[in-house]
Amino acid sequence: MGLGSAVVFRVPARIVPALVTAVAAVALWTALALAVPAVAAGNAVAVVVVVLAGLVVAARRAVGRRLPLVLIASAGSALLIFAVIAWLLPAVPGFVSDNHPPIYTPVTRLVDPIGELALAVLLATAFGLDRLRTRARTRSARSDYGEGPNQMVVERDE
Repeated sequence: MGLGSAVVFRVPARIVPALVTAVAAVALWTALALAVPAVAAGNAVAVVVVVLAGLVVAARRAVGRRLPLVLIASAGSALLIFAVIAWLLPAVPGFVSDNHPPIYTPVTRLVDPIGELALAVLLATAFGLDRLRTRARTRSARSDYGEGPNQMVVERDE
């Protein structure tokens, strides 16, 4: 495969702060979970991090619509926390997944990450519905005769 066949994924510049906020929030949550393993044993701190990621983006956004960026940051952080709980932390010594067989050494049993996945899906659905509503409002506000000739006008050929 040459360079011409490479897939290019372009992220719009306006959503980059939301994505960076989500990654930073999950990095802080992961560091906290590694320092205090009880954090990864419940959903409370994860939900607080998801909400705080959205609030940080809402506070940073000066102009324009904030809701899509808040939903992107919150859904992204929930999805990344799900990935950390499901795949990263079980590989770290001292943590076992929620469905691990009983073990008699002192370890932290992780919370079932389905709550974080469900939260990410819920927020992504809200983002999709917001995009559909915005598209419908934009389409209805646009004039039907704004582009192209007006076919209701009869012109005489002389």
